[in-house]
Amino acid sequence: MLRTPKDYEFDKIESELNNIEYKIDINDQLTFQLYTNNGIQLIERFISNNIGNNQLQRMMPQNNVSFQNGSLYLVRQDSMVNFPIIGDINIVGKTINEAEVHLKSILSEFYVDPFIVLGVSTKRIFLFNGASGGEARVVNLDYNNMTLFEVLATAGGISNSNSSKRIKIIRKTKKGIKIFNADLSKIDGISQGNMIMQSHDIVYITPNFNLGSEIIQDINSIFSFISTISLVWLTISQINL
Repeated sequence: MLRTPKDYEFDKIESELNNIEYKIDINDQLTFQLYTNNGIQLIERFISNNIGNNQLQRMMPQNNVSFQNGSLYLVRQDSMVNFPIIGDINIVGKTINEAEVHLKSILSEFYVDPFIVLGVSTKRIFLFNGASGGEARVVNLDYNNMTLFEVLATAGGISNSNSSKRIKIIRKTKKGIKIFNADLSKIDGISQGNMIMQSHDIVYITPNFNLGSEIIQDINSIFSFISTISLVWLTISQINL
């Protein structure tokens, strides 16, 4: 699966790839929370367990409002997101922080000192374990700027039957498909392991080539075929008798 020629020239894992923040893209699903008064409700939630409900209600400003994250906001194919109050906004290509600042500037016309908490709930990569017979899994990027090391650790690490020297990362970019190879077999691979994963990356862990097991599998296939032919021939012989 996903084999490359022996002399294939992989794209280089430059140091810049360790600092690229995730940028919002089409088909992302966003969580959106809006608090007024610079997010005073977040502090009130923290102290609510230490004071009475009546006292808490007296402390809460009457003009404080919030939109909770019960709904997901889809980034449509036209790059627009339909937010409450302000309607369609284009934030594709912005980092989470840039999008929060942009939304804050717009919502400042409607609310006093808005505090925005934005998140992407659909960030994930696809991990293929080459030595496990086609096993694959989807790993959610639960944290911002998760690295290759973190993704591999989330998936349980690299088994003995896989090669830590040949880990392919396939990424779709505006300039086309990029294919990187991470070599984590040596300490020098730390910088490659710190490569920040992007949503929809494909990570393929190449299996170790085991000539002995390959030969045994081929021999077993041949013996199985011969046994089947022999059984058919014996059955036909018995019928003719």
